[in-house]
Amino acid sequence: MNFAAARPPRAGSVDFVNGRTRLYGIVGHPIEQARSPETVTFELQRRGLNAILLPIHIRPEEFSDVFPRVLRIGNLDGIVVTVPHKGRALSHVHRVGPMGQLSGGVSIIGRSLDDRWIGEMFDGAGCVAALLRRKVALAGRRVLLLGAGGAGSAIAAELARCEPAVLFIHDPETPRCAEVIGKVSRAFPAIRIHSGLPPLEDIDVLVNASSVGMLDDNASPLNVDRLPSRMTVMDAIMDPDRTKLLRIAEESGCQTVYGREMLDSQIVAACDFMLDIRTRMADDVVFQSHRPLQSLMQS
Repeated sequence: MNFAAARPPRAGSVDFVNGRTRLYGIVGHPIEQARSPETVTFELQRRGLNAILLPIHIRPEEFSDVFPRVLRIGNLDGIVVTVPHKGRALSHVHRVGPMGQLSGGVSIIGRSLDDRWIGEMFDGAGCVAALLRRKVALAGRRVLLLGAGGAGSAIAAELARCEPAVLFIHDPETPRCAEVIGKVSRAFPAIRIHSGLPPLEDIDVLVNASSVGMLDDNASPLNVDRLPSRMTVMDAIMDPDRTKLLRIAEESGCQTVYGREMLDSQIVAACDFMLDIRTRMADDVVFQSHRPLQSLMQS
């Protein structure tokens, strides 16, 4: 018998992962819409790091059991948190930054040298950065925010920091909306913040931070066929890329800003945060202020 001929063909190999690869993850439900596996992995490898980011699907009813187990993976250094887990993840971090405290959730957590998890919320900064890079004025404008969940609350705070003339926040879950308005109003007492849906003709900038339209081409957070053409419309949803809300806005002649632009605006900051945390003991972490908004307007 020819034993050499009976050997199976040699397995192939890839050059971007091996036994020394450090892991990062994104947790959410659903997870198919996530873009972090491609974008964050690219940024990590662009920096010359042996690291990748993987999608991790955790159902809401299993989160309290599964998530703590994920955090015990020995070579896991950081996690991106997406819907609907931003608020739930807060109770699993040892320290949280100021935007995480204000919004009641975290979008990024990093593992310190002493194996403690440190979290912060970057969604608000990413949203505002995307708008400012498109030269969308926010100061003195009338702004409507749809959604007061984990991302929406962080976006509300960053929008308020830009000193709009008035900020409207609408969420079907009235108690949640009232809680966010209370927190943001206390942090920015000079800003007029109201709940509910105002006449759209009175709005200059509309931001959707709800999940309505995610993975559904036919769903929109607003039951309208047209929008005022002078309005700027941003949708934080990334899949589909061109949501129904954005299609309506484009057909109405509005300026539109896509969810991927929000992600692009926070990738570098998120990687900086996770990598910096990994070099420090938890008690030595000093939270840095998000990049000044004035510098974003000038970039």
